[in-house]
Amino acid sequence: MATPNDPRNSVAVAPSARAMSRRLSDFSEFSEVFAQWKGQFCQMSRGQFRGSIHVVAGQNVRVFEAETNQSILTRGMDSEFATFIPITPRNEATIWRGRKLSDGQMIVKLPEAEYHNLTACNTAIRALLVPVQLLEDATRILTRGKTDFQFPTWDAPQVPTKAMTRLERGLAQLMAVALQTPDVLGSMEGRAFEMECLRGVIDAVASSRVAEDSSSGRISRVELVRQAVDYMHAHLEQPLTAFDLCSALDTSDRTLRRAFCETYNLGPLAYFRVIRLHAVRAALQAARGSDDSVACIARRWGFHRLGSFANEYRVQFGELPSHTLGVRGTSNSRPSKEMFIGG
Repeated sequence: MATPNDPRNSVAVAPSARAMSRRLSDFSEFSEVFAQWKGQFCQMSRGQFRGSIHVVAGQNVRVFEAETNQSILTRGMDSEFATFIPITPRNEATIWRGRKLSDGQMIVKLPEAEYHNLTACNTAIRALLVPVQLLEDATRILTRGKTDFQFPTWDAPQVPTKAMTRLERGLAQLMAVALQTPDVLGSMEGRAFEMECLRGVIDAVASSRVAEDSSSGRISRVELVRQAVDYMHAHLEQPLTAFDLCSALDTSDRTLRRAFCETYNLGPLAYFRVIRLHAVRAALQAARGSDDSVACIARRWGFHRLGSFANEYRVQFGELPSHTLGVRGTSNSRPSKEMFIGG
C-alpha cells in the first residue's frame, strides 16, 4: 500500500497512458505533435524537413525522443514539468540558453525557466519530463532528507559517467518497451520502468551532493539487508521499485545499494529480480502435469512481457521456462528465503 510520501500518491495514474511513434516529412507535423504546448518552434536552417518523434506518456512521467535534419529553435514556458536532457555526441552542438554544452552534461530545467535552445542540423534529443511535485517527493524518499540539495531552476551539471549510463539505459528501455507493448504503460511493470527513470535522473543530478547516511543511530547494513530481503519476499509477486524499498525501510537509495553490493555483489533491484525468477522457477516445477501454462504462471508472479521474461529466464537458468514446466517437478511452489541468503 502506498504511504503518504510514496510517489504513487503524488500523481494520479493516467488512464490515457500511451505511446506514439511518428515519421515526419514536414515541419508543421513537428509542431502538431506538441499542439497542446504554448511554446514556439521555428526551422532556422534551409531545406526540406525530415525527422521522427517518439513520445511515451506514462502513469507518472513522460519521455520523448526527437530527431531532425534541420536546425530548430524552441522557445516557451512549461508550467507543469521539470525537464532533463542528457547531452550526448548527437546533441552537444545545440545551444542551450546561449551556452554550448559538451558530452556528459545534462540539462536541468524547472518550469520557472524558459525553453530557449537552438539545435544544430542532424540532432537527436531524448528528454525526461517529470511533474515537479513528484520530483520533490521522489528526491525526499530516495535521499531520506539527508541532503539540502534542491534542483536548480536551470543548470547543466557534469554527470558521473556511471550515473549517466544508468539514466540513458533506463530511458531507452522505457521507450523501447512502451513502443513495442503500449499496454505495459498502465501496469505495475510499466510504473516500475518509469520509477527507474526517475531514480536515474535524481541520482545523475544529485549524486555528488548526497551525503551518505551516518551509521550512528541507524541500523547496521547487515540488519538493513535482512529487513530488505524480508520485505522483498513478502512482495515477490510485485515489481518493486527503489522508491518502495527506501520508503518501507526508511533508508536512502545510496545506502541500500551499497549494503547490497557489499553483501551480494548486486544492487537491491537486481537481487530482487533474481529471487523473483527463482520463485517462478519453483512454481513451474510444481505445476508439471497441471493445466497451467508458462504465461499463466509468469503473469501470476508479475511478469507480463513474456518474450522478455523467457529470455531473462533462459539467461538465468540455462533453459527456457517451457522446459522447466515440461520436464521437472517439485513439491513447493514458493521458495524459502534461506535458499537465497544462506540462512
